Amino acid sequence: MIHDHLPAAENSLQPNTPPPLRLAWTIWGLGAMLYLIGFYQRVAPGVMTAELTRDFGLTATALGNLSAFYFYSYVAMQVPTGLLADHWGPRRLLTLGAVVAGLGTLVFALAPDVVWADLGRLMIGGSVAVAFVGMLKLAGHWLPKGQYSLASGMALFCGIIGAVFAGVPLGLLIDTFGWRTVMLVSAAITFLVAMAIWWVVRDDPAEKGYQSHAPVHANDGAAPRDGALAGIRQVFRYRNTWLLYLIPGAVVGSVLTFAGLWGVPYLTTHYGMDKARAAAICSALLVAWAVGGPVFGFLSDRTGRRKPLY
Repeated sequence: MIHDHLPAAENSLQPNTPPPLRLAWTIWGLGAMLYLIGFYQRVAPGVMTAELTRDFGLTATALGNLSAFYFYSYVAMQVPTGLLADHWGPRRLLTLGAVVAGLGTLVFALAPDVVWADLGRLMIGGSVAVAFVGMLKLAGHWLPKGQYSLASGMALFCGIIGAVFAGVPLGLLIDTFGWRTVMLVSAAITFLVAMAIWWVVRDDPAEKGYQSHAPVHANDGAAPRDGALAGIRQVFRYRNTWLLYLIPGAVVGSVLTFAGLWGVPYLTTHYGMDKARAAAICSALLVAWAVGGPVFGFLSDRTGRRKPLY
């Protein structure tokens, strides 16, 4: 009941002031939690390859395909995610994404065969795809303009933390409790994140009585005048956006493929390492990536020397 009256109380006290940074970063951070879970789920199969191969009788090709089902739906959801974020708002989108991710993790954990495991991975990938766009939309409304690049870098940091946890810590938990039990706990945590997002997050500071940081011309919830397809065609016409498609695609694809799936089995079979050491090496690659995100985001905000895309 107190929560229900909180926005009204804030509205009467602080109608024209920006939101406190602690509140703004908390709301952004709940969206970041789903992004962290997404990275965790993305690379988790890398430390349970032996268990998955044993339980489902997988070949190397089938194992790679099981991991890839995450990416099939993740890629397919990229354009719809942007449209849904504008139409539904990040609160509803992130909550639904977390709920479906939790359900997908349950399906994966309880899968009797590889078909059900593939379905679980497909559900997880498509649902966590909403996290990054949802986070950035929250940042655009809740955080000052001068902290937007920092928020983008911190988003990568949070994601990589999830990937790092899916290395040595996850491997130790799987060795102790088994992969199915660990995935069931992961599902429960994801459902808790969904509840927290729905309870705390709001699309715009105005809903809590604060002044929004979003530009006054922001097109929230409205369809583009010329339609979604026309907007997509317009984006593709910008040359600089192609650099953002091709360069990160090549770098991210190779790094995550190695660190997230094949790195551990490759190092154990070709260099005779135990699984813990191999996972630690792959985690070191991800840690360096995580540190670089907020550092370069901070430098971008501090120096202002960046070329606009459009």
